[in-house]
Amino acid sequence: MKNLVMVKGDKPLWPASSNVLIIRDNDGLIMIEAGCGGEEFSKSLVSKMRSQGLPPEKVHTVVLSHAHPDHMGGITTFLKISQPTVIISEIDAPSARNPELLTDSFDVLMGNEYFPELGFKDSGLNLLTLFETVSRCPMAKADPDKTIKEGDKLQLGDYLFEVIHTPGHSPGHISLVDREEKICYSGDMIGEIVAWYSPSSGGALGYLSSLEKIEKFEIEKIYPSHGDIITDKKKAIKRIRGKILEREKYILKEVENGPKQFREMVEKLFPSPNQQYFPGVQILESHLIKLEKEKKITRQNHLIYKKT
Repeated sequence: MKNLVMVKGDKPLWPASSNVLIIRDNDGLIMIEAGCGGEEFSKSLVSKMRSQGLPPEKVHTVVLSHAHPDHMGGITTFLKISQPTVIISEIDAPSARNPELLTDSFDVLMGNEYFPELGFKDSGLNLLTLFETVSRCPMAKADPDKTIKEGDKLQLGDYLFEVIHTPGHSPGHISLVDREEKICYSGDMIGEIVAWYSPSSGGALGYLSSLEKIEKFEIEKIYPSHGDIITDKKKAIKRIRGKILEREKYILKEVENGPKQFREMVEKLFPSPNQQYFPGVQILESHLIKLEKEKKITRQNHLIYKKT
């Protein structure tokens, strides 16, 4: 594409920086995402940019798809280098200003109810500390210069992007579509991996609805946050939707022969203990909310029943 470069993250799986989309214009460079924070990730991104003739000192605007550390952690580096204008959705702007709010949108403490032995809250563990010490992808804070919402238009160099609100993984997650060029920046909604989802971030209902939104556009190329450029929109969306609905089918199959405990279901869906407290609890709760709304299951205490 003309005047557009995707600087890829080193790998698609967390912890890793998101891909960064860079657009050249007459004033310099526009970045979509800023990648992980921390010396290691920021140095890597700056080095990759320089090697491709994209001087970070020329960045005048940074658009963030959502306020998560692998997307905006690196904003601190660019605020020091070039003082760019920072743009994010009005819904995720509070988390950009105060990253401690991510504990709520991640629904991370929900795990205490079902895995109390982990004692996240009581032990003094902090989500932001975990980003920095365990993942080495620290979150940053930034006061956005501009906020955007569904239906807004962004002229980024030669591209006129429409802002699409695509929650599920984050309450204010946005995707960007240029109808004329038939391209989409999908953020975390469509890519090599299926992003986790939690009730406060939009859940399974929000994620599936977001996929439907993108599906309606005529798109020939998708630039994802993680993984390679996608040239088959239909196939990519079908794969992501299929993986989400596969979890739902498994839940319904499990309760056919009798009620199941919430914790038992988490352990079945997520055999790895490292995924059970988070995001296992949050993903299961997202599906149960959807299935209750569809009158397919009912709950009493921590038991899940098939609706008859």
